[in-house]
Amino acid sequence: MKKHLLYAALISATTVLSFPAFAQTKATVETFDQPIELQVGGYMTWYGTYGNQRQTTLTAPAAAGLTVDKYNNFDLMGNAEIYFSGKTKLQNDIEIGAMIQLKAGTDSSTGDHVIDETYMTVDSKIGRVIAGNVKNVSNQMAVTAPSASSLYEQETDFTRVIVVPAGFAYNKATYALLDDVSTKLSYVTPTFADLTFGVSLMPGNKTKGKDSNDLLVPNDGIKLFKYGIDAAALYEHDFGGFNIEAGATFTVYKPNLHANGDPAEETNIKEYGGGLNIGIGNWTIGGSYHYTDMSMETAAFMNPFANVARGAAWDAGVKFTAGPFETSATVLQSRADSLAVEGKKDIYTQYQLSGRYTIVKGINAFMDLAYMNFRSASEDRSLSNKGPAVAIGMNLYF
Repeated sequence: MKKHLLYAALISATTVLSFPAFAQTKATVETFDQPIELQVGGYMTWYGTYGNQRQTTLTAPAAAGLTVDKYNNFDLMGNAEIYFSGKTKLQNDIEIGAMIQLKAGTDSSTGDHVIDETYMTVDSKIGRVIAGNVKNVSNQMAVTAPSASSLYEQETDFTRVIVVPAGFAYNKATYALLDDVSTKLSYVTPTFADLTFGVSLMPGNKTKGKDSNDLLVPNDGIKLFKYGIDAAALYEHDFGGFNIEAGATFTVYKPNLHANGDPAEETNIKEYGGGLNIGIGNWTIGGSYHYTDMSMETAAFMNPFANVARGAAWDAGVKFTAGPFETSATVLQSRADSLAVEGKKDIYTQYQLSGRYTIVKGINAFMDLAYMNFRSASEDRSLSNKGPAVAIGMNLYF
């Protein structure tokens, strides 16, 4: 399967990316050959935060018994990215584009890399090809509960305020997350009858795009999986009085246990997901569900490096929009098989109220209120955490 997957990726990339060059005559190239000029864009977010949580909670990872009482309750946090993007159109109507995202804020991931997503696109009548360091199609096309949050409900930044306990098993979103931002080849079909399909082929490079000359295990860390494939379908239709958005995702990975010294059987990780939103006037209501199926040996291997676990996650929410103002109420819950107590589940629940007001185009102020509960199956209270958190700040888009 691995050979077939890699061969398919190589052939697809070679065919699609080379086609525009062969399709043009010398005269056409001289007339229409225009270089890609990159434009600057991006965003900046700053917000003040407050969190109140259990002081005895062991942090994840459990570094020398560090507990939450060593943390500040108040902080000023932020994130920013600068986008360099551009595209050019060939005579045969094929568009070739590039995107480079430069980290420029205080996000916790900035410390170990400065380039986030970087990829090229090829758009034609038969769809879009995306090649590079980017998230998979189930992330790009996922339908989740409607939200006005700036700290997000899926993959929430509130975990920077309320600490995830050491060894806690949970899924932080209702779409595939294991490959994160890593190099891959994706294809998205044109929309036909309100349906769009996508597929991503993932050769198992280390997350955050840190490729290595060593195809087995990078020198600066492990590869979580050998290879994988991700697929998504999206349906969007406006019926006049109301509109529907529905999606479904499927992902399969081959874990990379043996190369990292783990003798457990390398059974495939499979993920299934789906979501539905219904919009009526100023209101949108909906939710999503996701299930991750893997062996407990694989779950234990993955836990220190990625927030994925064997179990289900779901969310539900409602959003109201009126002119420049939008607000939402959401809940997300993960129920995953505990690594600490056999046969029981770690349960993560997040309740969130969010509001956002657009001051002028490209500038908005926001407030997010959340209550997070990490309830471990273990009776050891240091492996659980809970508490409220608030964030008030401003978003700039340029």
